[in-house]
Amino acid sequence: MAAEPGALSQEPGAPEQAGGQDKSSKKTEDLLAMVKKLQKEGSLEPQIEDLINRISELQQGKKTNQELGEARARQEVLCGELDSLNGEKVHLEEVLSKKQEAVMILRQHCQERERETQRLEVEEQLEDLTDQHKDLWEFHMLEQRLAQEIGALERSKEQLLAERTMLWARLQEVEQRLRSARDLQGAPAEKHGMKAEIEKVGEQTGSTPDPGVCREEAGRQLPCAHKEEDLEQQGADPDAP
Repeated sequence: MAAEPGALSQEPGAPEQAGGQDKSSKKTEDLLAMVKKLQKEGSLEPQIEDLINRISELQQGKKTNQELGEARARQEVLCGELDSLNGEKVHLEEVLSKKQEAVMILRQHCQERERETQRLEVEEQLEDLTDQHKDLWEFHMLEQRLAQEIGALERSKEQLLAERTMLWARLQEVEQRLRSARDLQGAPAEKHGMKAEIEKVGEQTGSTPDPGVCREEAGRQLPCAHKEEDLEQQGADPDAP
């Protein structure tokens, strides 16, 4: 708020004016006291009483002007403080607005991070479930494959056992013929038939035996063959002696 021209004109040299006003006020008070003293004594005329009244009014007006100047000065100081507070208020409002904006951005960022974390957790759980399902499927397929292989091995085993039984029967027949051939060494036709039979058995076993060694080999292997057959029969029938 702007001050009045009278108040502004009194501001320069304020200390000097204050000193002069104090001296003038003291003189006026001394003069007023003297006049009142003379008035009590009855030596003053009525004009002097009027003068005293005017002096009192002037003194009161002067005091009022001083109080008004002090009030205006105080008002200017308060207006300056109010302007400073308003400026600080505007600055604080700007800072508050920036802080609120930063808080909003951080909140959005935190929400995005939470959503991203939840998405990653869901993807990880889905991946774990997929791996478990894949492992179960592979285990099931492996189990089926093993069952098929076991079935094939069982069938191969049964087939091999059947072939082995047939071969043992053939070998026993050959052994009997060999024994008969030893008794009948002068029968070449029988030897020729025995040779053909041994070659046939060799082809079934995957090897072609030598006719000259066949009899000796058959003589050495037949006891072992009988032992293996006896062991198989004991394994198939545990109660057998």
